[in-house]
Amino acid sequence: MKIKLFYDKECPFCSSYANYIKLKENHELSILNARENSKDIKKLRNRGFDINDGFIIILGEGKIYQGAGAIIFLNKISSKKVYFPNNKFFKSFIYSFIRVIRKIVLKVLGRQSNL
Repeated sequence: MKIKLFYDKECPFCSSYANYIKLKENHELSILNARENSKDIKKLRNRGFDINDGFIIILGEGKIYQGAGAIIFLNKISSKKVYFPNNKFFKSFIYSFIRVIRKIVLKVLGRQSNL
């Protein structure tokens, strides 16, 4: 399966997770830094996907996942799993909390939190 994963390389959480999942063993995976792929990010934003709302996954057939949905999808197909439940509590509360923490950490590190 061909997968494009857009993430914020400046974010320590995003970078750690993107490197941890190791999908390259079983899938054709491209891990793309959103900060270096502004044309693709602009196209995605025009389609209603904002990288500031979380990871964006594009599958070879064009299906797109974002945020909590992207994390849950990656966890399902990865050989290295992190427990992220596929429920409303995770999608609505936990993932939103993670996004807020990301913004705080980037500000503390002196990095731009919005792309």
